[in-house]
Parts: sequence; structure tokens; C-alpha cells
Amino acid sequence: MFFKLSRFLSTTLIIGVSSLSLAIEVEKIDFDKPTGGMPPPAAAAQIAIKAQAADEIAAEAKDAIYPEGIVSIPEKSPFAKNIFVVDKTKRWLRVYQSENGLFKLIDEYPSDMGKKNGDKEKANDYKTPSGIYFLEKKLTQPEIPFSVYGSLAFATDYPNIFDKREFKTGTGIWLHAVPDKVALTRGSRGCVVVRNDVIKKLSPLVELKQTPLVIFDQVNLLNEKDFKVHQKKYLDMFSQWRIAWESQEISKYMRYYDSTFNGSKMNYKQWFRHKEKLKKLYTYIKVQISEPLLIVNKNQIVFRFFQKYESDKHTDYGEKTIHAKLTSDGDPGFTIIREEWRRMPPEVLNQITQ
Repeated sequence: MFFKLSRFLSTTLIIGVSSLSLAIEVEKIDFDKPTGGMPPPAAAAQIAIKAQAADEIAAEAKDAIYPEGIVSIPEKSPFAKNIFVVDKTKRWLRVYQSENGLFKLIDEYPSDMGKKNGDKEKANDYKTPSGIYFLEKKLTQPEIPFSVYGSLAFATDYPNIFDKREFKTGTGIWLHAVPDKVALTRGSRGCVVVRNDVIKKLSPLVELKQTPLVIFDQVNLLNEKDFKVHQKKYLDMFSQWRIAWESQEISKYMRYYDSTFNGSKMNYKQWFRHKEKLKKLYTYIKVQISEPLLIVNKNQIVFRFFQKYESDKHTDYGEKTIHAKLTSDGDPGFTIIREEWRRMPPEVLNQITQ
């Protein structure tokens, strides 16, 4: 028997999960008459089923803690151990750190964005760019006015390689602070803005030219099971590129390179001829790489890793950064538009591969 507290019952189940909220609407039920031909007990059972479904979805949401775009943060590496992730929709900045092959959330801070929504396209459009950036330079007083930028700021590499390919313009996209009296809702000229005490907490975590600032339109979170499947997909793609290179299957290897590729002062055709020449010159090659920094945002991919290249006539060691774009057909998965190489002492690779 039902107690008639009200003629109609309208219920919303709200499940709070950390900073997430999940709402499931249960339709209005008139207890004076059956719902959809069902007697009141059947209607109550329907509510119970929906409530159970809500609990299950909430449990999944609670476990969804891994940003889809942050595929790999190397644990044993001279690269930065931390990644700064920005969600333009929810207006937060999070710090993630490598842990046991995955990563953990260190902290979350409210942040401000450009005065106008959307992706930055040109100078003075007051929009915050979405993309994969690195913090390049630290700025403090008297270089910057405290009243505008707070105690310190970090300049990014906007416009980066991807931005320049899309002919985006503008400069001076920073991560900076504002004085406490300034609201975090005023909107910036395109920078990511945090409180003054927050920038001071972030500063020790920054390794210039290594710490990424990844700005998403909206961060999609995955649970551990789904994230591991997602991570494996990208790491396998990366591994297949290395295998094609090491096996000197030049045609297969070059499928991983975009027709617009540019690297080591060579375009696609020059790179192709260079690799064919090396195949004739070397009896074998071996390519040993470290666990990569691997970030995906929209159709952009950045791989950064340490590499040992060895042949019967030549050996070198260094840091390689690959900028690539996802392929629509999924085969080979990505194409490389740019490679950057920085020679390093062999001790670096030995330390991170032990």
C-alpha cells in the first residue's frame, strides 16, 4: 500500500561524484491511477530499476578519472613528471603525475579563459587556443606588471606547429596569475589564468620546455579498464612505426609520414630518398626508445621520447619529438608532419631503460 503524500511524485536522483554530478530524471507518476497500464507496484518496480541503473552509472562515473587525451606520462624520464590539463568548458586546471604506468590527479584549481568562447584563430580575438602546448619561459616582476599578471607567468609555444599549419596568428598565450582582488570570471585576452597563490604552487612543478599545458575544449574522462584499452591502442600504433623503421621496410615506414612532412631540413620526398640511401648503406639498424610522453588532442598527436639509434656504421642518442595527425581511416593510425631531434649523452637513455 502506498501512502498518498502528494498526488504526483516527481523525483530527480542526484549522485555527486567528486567534482562530477550525474542527474537521472524519473518520470512523473500519478499514484491515483496505473502508469502505462501498470498497477502502482509495477510503477514502483520501474522506479527501483531506474534507481539501480543510476547507481551503476554513478559507480562508473566515479571510476572515470583518466583524461582520454593524456595517453602516457613517462615515469622514468628526464621529461617533466607533471602535466597541466585545462578544461575550457568546466574552467579548471588539473595537475596529473605519472604513477605505475598510469597517472594520478595531484590537484585541481579554478581558472579563467579568454573573454570569447571557441578556438583561437587570430590575434586579438580574445579566445583561448585548444591544443598541446609546452611552457617555454618564466616571467616575473619587473618583466610583467603585477596588476595584470600577478606574481609570475609562463609563456607557451603558441602558435605551435599545428597552429601554424592552420595559419593561426597571435602570440603571448600564457599561463599566468591575477591579484586576489581581480575576479576569475572577467575573461582574459586568451591566456589561462589562475589565482596568485595557485601559480606559486604550480611553479616548482614546471620544467621549462618540457612541462605540457594541454588545453581541451572539454576533457573526456575514462575509467581504468577503458583507459588501458585506449592507451594500448596508441602505444601499439607507436610501436608499429618503430618496427617498420627498424625492419627497414621503407614503403611501410613511409606510410607513417604525411605528404607535407618536414624534418631535419627535408621534405617528404627528400626523407624517402634519404631512408632508401641508408638502407643500402647499413646492414642493419636497431632503434631503442624510452617510454614516451604521448598526448592526443582533437586530431593532433605529440610523441616525445629518448632514442638510441644503432647500425653497423653509426650510433647516436637523443630526444625526439614527433608531431602527427590522426588518420581518418585508422590505418596506419597517424601520419607524421614534423620530427625534431636533439642529441643527448648516452647516459640519459641508459638511466631510463634500466
